[in-house]
Amino acid sequence: MKALILAAGRGERLRPVTDRIPKMLLPVVSRRLLDLNIERLFSTGVSDIGINLFHHAQIIKNHLAKYDDRVHVVVEDTLKGTGGALVNFRNFFGEDFVVISGDVVSDIKLTDIIGYHRKHNPVATLVMTRHNGTKFRIGKDNRIDRIYNYDATPYTYAGVGVFSKRIFSFFPKQDVFSILDVFRNVIRSSQPLMGLPAVMYWYNINSPYTYWKIHHDVLNARAHMPDIECSSAVYIAPSSLVMTRQLHGFVSVGDDCNIAAAVHLENAVVLPGSIVRGGDYRNCLVSGSERVTV
Repeated sequence: MKALILAAGRGERLRPVTDRIPKMLLPVVSRRLLDLNIERLFSTGVSDIGINLFHHAQIIKNHLAKYDDRVHVVVEDTLKGTGGALVNFRNFFGEDFVVISGDVVSDIKLTDIIGYHRKHNPVATLVMTRHNGTKFRIGKDNRIDRIYNYDATPYTYAGVGVFSKRIFSFFPKQDVFSILDVFRNVIRSSQPLMGLPAVMYWYNINSPYTYWKIHHDVLNARAHMPDIECSSAVYIAPSSLVMTRQLHGFVSVGDDCNIAAAVHLENAVVLPGSIVRGGDYRNCLVSGSERVTV
């Protein structure tokens, strides 16, 4: 089985952090966001992964070189939307395939979702979560029968799914479109579109707060994520120099940072390459010379 990671967004809601570091390369404690999803997929048995890129594409491509020929990259000339992004991969997939939003980190058991999809053979099997967003109504036998733009049901699409290659026959004719347009076309056709509500740790890294929150939860042992290594509430990357002993609450310091003795850090995430000579940083992200309070 192959997979697709949607990774072309600009990360505008995470600015100014993403002005310096592409969203897909932001660290989540000890691992980069994109690496977390790639390695989860490989550990599930996925053989090859497609990734679409747009913002900071060359920087991300350089990072992906370590995966050799197991990762297939398409750089979009213009953003195609969450649905249009799949068009460039039509010939990449020969069978059912996994689709993951690059923004999402979860501990969902992908093997369970893949197994369910293979057993029932719908057009797509979507993981559902109780969260804000476009709402999906799940009817009999886990079939999705309606999509709302208001809070009519508790469920929204978690950005993780298994698609049959039949999904391409439901694409609109235009070049740019949302995956929601595709899902609505499937529902209108009466073909099965399945929704599986899941109990899981789930984060959509789409704001400074949610980026801070995943660090808060992981480092305080409130969420356990595969492949994230931490043994206490303080993580300091091996390549960083941290002189201060004023580390309180949870603290995550990324690669190649230099933190002076006069700095106070409390419930703070320090992004790679930051140099901090002094100051009191609480409940915030620190990126270079920028402080983003959450």
